[in-house]
Amino acid sequence: MEIKDKKIEGAEKTGDILILGGNRFVGKLIAEELKSCHFNVTVFNRKGTGPKGCNIIKGDRNNSEDLANIPWENFIVIIDMCLYKPEQFKLTEIHISPHIPYIFISSGAAYKDPKIWPVDEDSELSGMKAFGDYGKEKAEVEILIQNSTHTEKYWILRPTYIVGKGNHNPRLGHYISKIQNGENIEIAGDGENIINLVFAEDIIGVIMMMLLSYPKETKIYNMCNSEFLTVNSLINIIADELGVDKVKKTYNSDKAIFPYVNYGIFSNEKIKKDYNGNFSTLEENLPEYIRWYNSKK
Repeated sequence: MEIKDKKIEGAEKTGDILILGGNRFVGKLIAEELKSCHFNVTVFNRKGTGPKGCNIIKGDRNNSEDLANIPWENFIVIIDMCLYKPEQFKLTEIHISPHIPYIFISSGAAYKDPKIWPVDEDSELSGMKAFGDYGKEKAEVEILIQNSTHTEKYWILRPTYIVGKGNHNPRLGHYISKIQNGENIEIAGDGENIINLVFAEDIIGVIMMMLLSYPKETKIYNMCNSEFLTVNSLINIIADELGVDKVKKTYNSDKAIFPYVNYGIFSNEKIKKDYNGNFSTLEENLPEYIRWYNSKK
């Protein structure tokens, strides 16, 4: 994506962008994309690692002293990739300027279990039961962000299941490996639960467009593509791409990588309207993903 003059429109200065996290998968890919557009990028994480060319600060966000070592005043945007608990936000928020855009990567799991589909951005939050504390705490963090005087300019993104190259926990790779090796696939329930995917590349594209437009108001978006898959259909699409006719499956398993819950009937109309976004389908990205996954073995 080409960025004119390498400057975020509307920002008073071209300064650093801070990524809390930034050492793996989506956070790492965002850092790399920003660096390729000649932005100064600082990453903060416990491992003290990040893409080449980034400024790296090693620290634990659960430690107030480590957070105090970050030069918060230098940044024009903060992207929070690794915020899971309300206590973490309370330690962080005191350092955030109300005038600085704060992008929080939340989750579709933050929604309350819906009675009516599709789920849009105005649906109630409380955390889907199937995701336990993860969904509940993401919802609690969102509420804190929306009520904080430090994050008056927040952008909240709620992705569904994130897939794509670089994933340290490759859900698609799990199925590819099982199918290629003729191994049994564990499936929750009957495999007819509906799921939805979003490729990491699409999330990065949206974030870059948001940064370019530098919206003055708060934004909340679902992040998902427009296709509704069952787990069975997902596996069958992968098998077809691999040229495999028969797949071994065990149903009603408690070892499945997707829980038996409908987690895919989400509306993405808002993000498509605001940014003319087109989200990749599984079949569009699958051939390239398979090549990448097999090359990493």
